[in-house]
Amino acid sequence: MKEKKKQRTILLENMIIEVLTENKGSILNHKQIFSRLDPELRIGQANDILPVLYNLVGEGKLGQHDKYKFYKPLARKKVTGIIDITRGGRVFLRVEDMEDDLVVESSLINLLPFDKVEAEIVKEGKKTVKATVTSLIEHSTKTFVGVLQLKNKHWLVEPDLLKFQKPFEIKDRPGLHKGHKVSFRILEYKRNQNLPKAEVIEVLGKSGEHKTEMHAILTEFGLPERFEDKVQEASDSISEHIWPEDIKGREDYREILTFTIDPETAKDFDDAISYRRLDNGNFEVGVHIADVSHYVTPGSILDYEALNRATSVYLVDRVVPMLPFKLSDVVCSLLPNRDRLTFAVIIEVNDAFKIINTRFAKTVIHSDKRFSYEEAQDILNAGTGLYYDELFHLNTFAKFLAEKRFANGAMSFESTEYRFVLDEYFKPVSMQVKQRQDTNKLIEELMLLANRSVAEFIYNQKPRKPFIYRTHDEPSEQKLEDLKRFLARFGYVLHIDDEKSFRRSINEVSKEVEGKPEQDVVRNMSIRSMAKAVYTPNKPSHFGLAFNYYTHFTSPIRRYPDIIAHRLLHGYLQGLSMEQVCGWDMAKLDFACKQSSRMEMQASEAERASIKYKQAEWMETQVGKQFTGVISGLTDFGMFVEIKEYKCEGMVRLNTMRDDYYEYDEHLMAVMGNRSFKQYKMGDEVQVIITDSNKIKRTIDLEIVPEETNRQKHGRKPHRRYK
Repeated sequence: MKEKKKQRTILLENMIIEVLTENKGSILNHKQIFSRLDPELRIGQANDILPVLYNLVGEGKLGQHDKYKFYKPLARKKVTGIIDITRGGRVFLRVEDMEDDLVVESSLINLLPFDKVEAEIVKEGKKTVKATVTSLIEHSTKTFVGVLQLKNKHWLVEPDLLKFQKPFEIKDRPGLHKGHKVSFRILEYKRNQNLPKAEVIEVLGKSGEHKTEMHAILTEFGLPERFEDKVQEASDSISEHIWPEDIKGREDYREILTFTIDPETAKDFDDAISYRRLDNGNFEVGVHIADVSHYVTPGSILDYEALNRATSVYLVDRVVPMLPFKLSDVVCSLLPNRDRLTFAVIIEVNDAFKIINTRFAKTVIHSDKRFSYEEAQDILNAGTGLYYDELFHLNTFAKFLAEKRFANGAMSFESTEYRFVLDEYFKPVSMQVKQRQDTNKLIEELMLLANRSVAEFIYNQKPRKPFIYRTHDEPSEQKLEDLKRFLARFGYVLHIDDEKSFRRSINEVSKEVEGKPEQDVVRNMSIRSMAKAVYTPNKPSHFGLAFNYYTHFTSPIRRYPDIIAHRLLHGYLQGLSMEQVCGWDMAKLDFACKQSSRMEMQASEAERASIKYKQAEWMETQVGKQFTGVISGLTDFGMFVEIKEYKCEGMVRLNTMRDDYYEYDEHLMAVMGNRSFKQYKMGDEVQVIITDSNKIKRTIDLEIVPEETNRQKHGRKPHRRYK
């Protein structure tokens, strides 16, 4: 009898687990569970299965929501990622191939920024995914930078990275000086440890000096500043002279009008444009790209170095090139009045701007003229000058391409870019807006056309061949919902029912917001709502550009993915496989894509850091002055405000706002005064005073200018939700 009862209990337990498993983690009460059991097991009342349910909870086989509600915990998904910690101490996990960071809910391990860990996803909500760290794979081996301090005869290093809550203790060694900046690695970091320990790698120089700080930025982001001797020697050994065997098999464009249009300060020239009328009345545009792959061959030391760096880095005062000077600025640069080897996308177009034919060919060119954007624009504006007719026709064609692209739903948001004018000591003397003119857009449209043409040609090959694409995914549904609500606060309507209506309405918002106080905030939030563009061998489309096919082909001097695209396209035109071209399999191609995406992100972060450093240095000269700003971000400790005149961001801390006690209300998405109920929201225009600027920390401190009109415009208090 006991054995029979035991068997029935086991059957009942298994059936209960099966019912809740089929429900995929949803919560059911005991009556719902009872009603779904096999009729043979439904003996008595629903309350009779409660002891069995409680027993299953005790054994960890079920979860219990309250006294009568139960669920089957789903197998937790395990992920591997890199730890990120905010200056406020919140912990996040960056996981490759996941767009948003995970919120780390708990960890038994003492974590550092950039630690590699394994974690379990414990909760997936609409806006956040929460995880628990289960094991440490490896502590960060990253190199950090900081400033040396000497306290009580002990050397400390204060990290530049504000994510660290404590300084690090280091051993004495020759060459240490108080106030100097150093690079260091972490040796020991234990829970409840008084001071963690670190080891100095290199003394970078006196903190606050220009060269020291730029060196520190490169070190902080793991970017090499110099080429090793063997790499330099390999580059120097390459001859600038073009031999007859170099030209063999190439189309000769040296007698056809060809020119470059680049920034005034450009040192290397990736692309040149050829133009001619054909005998059939059509015109031909050639987009000729420096043939870097002719000189940087697969498996060579230069190839390895280019893959390792993956991109050139553009700091405020310098370019840290992907390739050594001899290659980047001489041999491969499309200098005027020199023969150069190129790889071209050649497009035949009729007078209605319909593309009749596109082909790809290795070419040799002789650039007739090096235009700056400004010089070419002056010719267009004047209606006369060197190659005016050709420039005018190309500009008209480029405008047609842009019009067609936007009609197809391309995003039209453009961010404002500033450049610094530096004196002989590298101190900023002014900040200037980079003006985008027709000539900028002319080159941009032709490069987009070339990139798209290459990607479309490769993707449509049968059988499909491995390639590298520049991919930009569509934004997630949740991000579109969030953006819609954000824009509604400013009175802008965003339609997200389908892709076509979304593209149309986001471009309408872009036009409507032009010149308004919230312009930059709206644009930045719209851009942040989009997915990040990456390199991948898998997906050819680009959401932002509204292209079904897209790659990077037009900048091989400064981007490694373009070298890959050149090699593969040339090989496929000859009927070769990827393995025959460069000895790669799909795993190697995938690695190169991920390495390029990773290094691009690090280069972008380094570039932003150098800009913030110079902005803070420039704003040191503006301390005490009043400016108009726009609130660009809100946190529980302060408001980020962008200075309109200089497009740089500073912080107004809530504890400096003395007319009331202010708190951040996340429901209203506003900072609100407890007594006055005065609200500060994203996009609000405010008057601020620069109270401090610290170039070493790259921070700008602001205070709101006191006003008598701090009451609400209307006499009643706004509705407020309390937590």
